Amino acid sequence: MNELFILGELMESPQNGYHLRSSLQVSLGRNRKISFGVLYPLLDKLEKNGLIKLKVLDKGRTQKIATITDKGRQRFFDLMKEDVPVGARSQDIYLIKLDAMQHLSLMEQKDLLMNFIREQQKTIDEERLLIEKFSIDMKKDHWYAEKKQELKLAEAKVAIDWANKFLNDLPYDETN
Repeated sequence: MNELFILGELMESPQNGYHLRSSLQVSLGRNRKISFGVLYPLLDKLEKNGLIKLKVLDKGRTQKIATITDKGRQRFFDLMKEDVPVGARSQDIYLIKLDAMQHLSLMEQKDLLMNFIREQQKTIDEERLLIEKFSIDMKKDHWYAEKKQELKLAEAKVAIDWANKFLNDLPYDETN
């Protein structure tokens, strides 16, 4: 996930670690942070694998500027084409992919949005089943759980509405 994010950000322009860290927080939300203890070793690993180049600047403080390589661009596109795994980080991975999808072809963008919609629909289906189950057994703690599931249901519906609008706003073909 962090590799995809970094490569996606570097597709835009060279950046230093501080800006990459700040961009991740903007992309995923204020409560999502990557520590410099995770970020800088990852940058070193990406450089070792030939995906980025690091240039050290000394402006009073040592600063590393990362630039994506051709091999890094190919890795970015490979990661963007991978299916989003089901798990705790699925939503974060979708947010990262949606943030960087302007580098994909129009068809690939539409496919990504459709996959996102399908994933949200699965959430809606699951939440509806849980809400129905909770409403049958109206214990007090189930009422609170039902309210939480209603929130998740509403979030998924909003996400689908957003993605459908995004799809409608995309041009019809690659020449537009």
